[in-house]
Amino acid sequence: MPLLSIIACGMFEDEITHLIENDKDISSIFIVKNENCIGLTEKLDTVCVEYAYSSLEDIPSLPGRSDNDNFTLVVNILELALDASPERLKDEVYEVVQSMSDFSDGVLVFYGLCGNVLGNIESDLSSTSCPVHILKDEYGNIVDDCICASLGSGQVYAELLTGDNRGEGTYFLTPMQAAHWREMVVIAKLTPDPDNIEMTKAVFDYSGYCNVGKIDTGLSYEAKFDDQVAEFAELFDLDLIEIKGNTRIVDESYRKLRLEVLMK
Repeated sequence: MPLLSIIACGMFEDEITHLIENDKDISSIFIVKNENCIGLTEKLDTVCVEYAYSSLEDIPSLPGRSDNDNFTLVVNILELALDASPERLKDEVYEVVQSMSDFSDGVLVFYGLCGNVLGNIESDLSSTSCPVHILKDEYGNIVDDCICASLGSGQVYAELLTGDNRGEGTYFLTPMQAAHWREMVVIAKLTPDPDNIEMTKAVFDYSGYCNVGKIDTGLSYEAKFDDQVAEFAELFDLDLIEIKGNTRIVDESYRKLRLEVLMK
């Protein structure tokens, strides 16, 4: 059976839920069971999508592997803390891709450049037994990060950073960024203690942040998104900027590799 594997940062669990919910041709979904998959499986439960847990070791012997009419999706969510160390992130992603490529017909990596350590992943792993793709915009550029992916292109991201608000720092929040902002500010090394609001606010002020950019991706899996962004803006005395996002990059990246896998 055709099998597509997704290896992803947890920041993309909304987008992965969206892809799965809207792909009615998937016959079987297997989630690699680890402590990082809880958010994704809770969302799949909410939208009534059936899935099963599996270990990487068990996937090659899954029932129905010889049935070419079945399309199987395997999702492996990696820990958010990897983002704190680009080199560790690269080592882990490369190792997992190589492991999962052994039983896959295609691997889609839900990461961006992430400190420029994943920019050569497709060429570096071109000798694997299946194609390996990473998220790219319509111009063929690898996205910088999950913020860039949620905006639809690196060009839009650059325009937001250098446009009318040039010189004014904007801290961007997608629904997942808003839900996990405390973890993310620690990973970004902005503060060791996000619960110390006074200290964290001082860091934001020193770093030049004046705005919080609320990116509406069109997905509603994080029900508290509006409240979380409003609270964030109030805590750190930031002006709230509404930004229209989309799922175009993940949709198109998935569509292309899915088609490649099914035509194999």
